[in-house]
Amino acid sequence: MFVMFALGLAAPYVLLSLQPAWVRFLPKPGPWMEKFKMAMGFPMLATALFLLSLLDVHYGDEGVLWVGFFVVCVAVAAWLWGQFVQRGSRRRGLALALAGLFVAGGFVFALEMQLDWRHRQPPTAGAPAARKPGGINWQPWSREAVQAARTESRPVLVDFTARWCPNCRVNKRTSIEIPSVKRKLAEINAVTLIGDYTRFPPVITEELKHFNRAGVPLVLVYPKDANKPPIVLPELLTPSIVLDALDKAVN
Repeated sequence: MFVMFALGLAAPYVLLSLQPAWVRFLPKPGPWMEKFKMAMGFPMLATALFLLSLLDVHYGDEGVLWVGFFVVCVAVAAWLWGQFVQRGSRRRGLALALAGLFVAGGFVFALEMQLDWRHRQPPTAGAPAARKPGGINWQPWSREAVQAARTESRPVLVDFTARWCPNCRVNKRTSIEIPSVKRKLAEINAVTLIGDYTRFPPVITEELKHFNRAGVPLVLVYPKDANKPPIVLPELLTPSIVLDALDKAVN
């Protein structure tokens, strides 16, 4: 995902290097660039808020507060650096000392003293999020849970997902947690298991490697016949892909 994002950012430069004449179509430098720079701060702020929203899984609700406090300290230090150090102020030494004080003080007070981030509990496979009314009855994934369901000759749908994975959210919203798939799961008496990879539990890392995946999403459908291998679904799902796999699981 990040590689594709980086390639997307680099694409305009590659095109202009191949076709230098296209430069004339670009807008001329001017005051609009300053306004554009400020406007780009809002997507960056939204990104920061999204990343902060993921921290409660690692550090709890209170941890989000202290990480946010440290980020504010870093922001103040960056402002001091840009305003007084880079612009050649006569008080560069004082500004530099204050910037360092904000970063070091925020780190020690927020992350070391309050959050104690070095001594967090190791990640585990995790339990599924709270079930929404009318949603799929997800159970925590484990190899034992898969084996138990297959011993009972029941098909199994496994969703390896993470809170920071946008593709996982899209798949669940458009192709898994939808009425047609819910009806099919109930019809075939399927077991639904979810593997939470938000905190990178090693047991799920091993399972992803087993299916030649570097990360999530990974959705598997195990046939009710325990002698048949699981059906590995593509990373981007559609309702028909999921329904077809469930149909194959009972045939």
